[in-house]
Amino acid sequence: MTDTVAPALSEAPSRAELHIAVGITASALQTQYLGHRGERQQTAARARLAELRRNAGFTPEQRPLALQEVLDALHPGLREEDLGKGDAPSRSERAAFDAMTLFALHMQSADRPVHVRGLSFGAAVGLLYIGTKSESLKPRFDALLAARHERSRLTHARSLITLLRGARIGFDYGSFARDLRTLAGEHRAGVLLRWGRDFAMTPRRQTEESTSETSVAAVDS
Repeated sequence: MTDTVAPALSEAPSRAELHIAVGITASALQTQYLGHRGERQQTAARARLAELRRNAGFTPEQRPLALQEVLDALHPGLREEDLGKGDAPSRSERAAFDAMTLFALHMQSADRPVHVRGLSFGAAVGLLYIGTKSESLKPRFDALLAARHERSRLTHARSLITLLRGARIGFDYGSFARDLRTLAGEHRAGVLLRWGRDFAMTPRRQTEESTSETSVAAVDS
């Protein structure tokens, strides 16, 4: 599954729901980073992503100015109701912070899109598992699902994203941001269940597709 060229920023709405804001921004930044919008925009995207990447693994409280950097990077921006009102970041702001800084980490030295619409984080790790057959990968993913604290879960996610970067596998960062926000609330079990299902079913679906293609080729020959 591949991403399509992002709409020009001028064509995007001024404000949007979390997953739309993160998805459009990630798509635009990677298009610029990969050189599809000219050298000037490529240079600007590299600088922006480098700044965001330096904050991966930290919290908005640890890097207050970094939250400003993330919110400034979002085009479209978050809806007014998703913005914080006091001294603490809202759940949407925190999810945007984590998703965008991890996206920047994933984009480091990329030569292809890492924001791939429609492919979940769990499915991406499932694809990684197919390709590596590493005995340590499933326990690492299981540790993420079993983590009881948000920051511990994100530490595991960051480790897996580093592996995905090495394997040149992407996933949908808009959906990832929405999932991160949900994980911070009372409905986290549903997200963890879905990620686990996607991880488990992706290898099976890949095997079934390969078997089907082999059978068709045998019949054709």
